[in-house]
Amino acid sequence: MVIEVWLLPSIIALLVWGVTGFLSKIALRGLHPLHLLVYGALFFLLSAVAVQFFYGGLEFDTKGIVLALCIGAAGSVGQLMFLVALRDGPLTYVSMISSLYPLIATLLAFFVLAEPISLRQAAGIALGIAAIVLLVVARDKQPA
Repeated sequence: MVIEVWLLPSIIALLVWGVTGFLSKIALRGLHPLHLLVYGALFFLLSAVAVQFFYGGLEFDTKGIVLALCIGAAGSVGQLMFLVALRDGPLTYVSMISSLYPLIATLLAFFVLAEPISLRQAAGIALGIAAIVLLVVARDKQPA
């Protein structure tokens, strides 16, 4: 069995983001979502500066920079919406629904970049959409 080079970083990201969602729910007991976003962004900025220091500085490509700024803006909005949802909703539902964001990336890759989707991937997309529907329907059926 050959283990792909991208698998370990993917699993680490899964674990780190899972812990991050849990810690965010706890932090929101004492912080407003905007403040939590600011503190998180400060740490991200400091760590980004440290990484650049070790890798010899920034690269300058106009298209790459514009896209990076758009990614930062989208990431900030997404993180803020996640924190607002987490503040007002249960971690079990918010984290499951929001963690299905690869469905969007996969569909965009298919329609915009013309990347192929296998039958297995299509089944995964369908199951992901079904998971969202089941979570939302299950939440509506629970007593208050």
